[in-house]
Amino acid sequence: MKNTAGKLIVILILFLMVVTTACTQRDDTKEDIKPSVNTILTPEGGTDPETKIGVAPAATKEIPIYTINESTQEVEAATAIINEDTEITPELIVDQVIDSLAERLIDVGVESVTTEKDTVIVSFTGDTPPVSNVDLSVETTILDSIAQSLVDNLPEYPKVIFRVAGEPYQSANLSYDLNGVYLDGNKSK
Repeated sequence: MKNTAGKLIVILILFLMVVTTACTQRDDTKEDIKPSVNTILTPEGGTDPETKIGVAPAATKEIPIYTINESTQEVEAATAIINEDTEITPELIVDQVIDSLAERLIDVGVESVTTEKDTVIVSFTGDTPPVSNVDLSVETTILDSIAQSLVDNLPEYPKVIFRVAGEPYQSANLSYDLNGVYLDGNKSK
């Protein structure tokens, strides 16, 4: 009986040592967590310790974008936070969607974003998502996220065309003509 009680005391002491050590070192092991695109960051005013100059909070605004839901792989609404004085352009919208997708470990390769009349043309590189390395559902979600984000934020450009390296969009799953409109916001109104 003495032997069992002694073993229990040793186990209890070891357990308490582990718990105490884990609790006291918890702050040292925190990971650097990146905020999600749909996390609203509120800049705080403060003083830059090196220059001793007050840092004023930057004025920001929210823009609605779309991204991919990691669980369902479907389109999901999100919010991007940008500086108040930033001009909303097709390039900015595409960059915000790409950044959001990158947070979900999808690195989309865009070669260029241009406009012609009432149309935004997004040309992808051929060796990255959405053109390669993804299945049909993820590819479609990426294209839908970019197209819907553009149409919702830029009413002057209601049409979106996708291309690959300036040529017609062609992947293992989808193909479109050179000037095939992927999304026409005029038709959804």
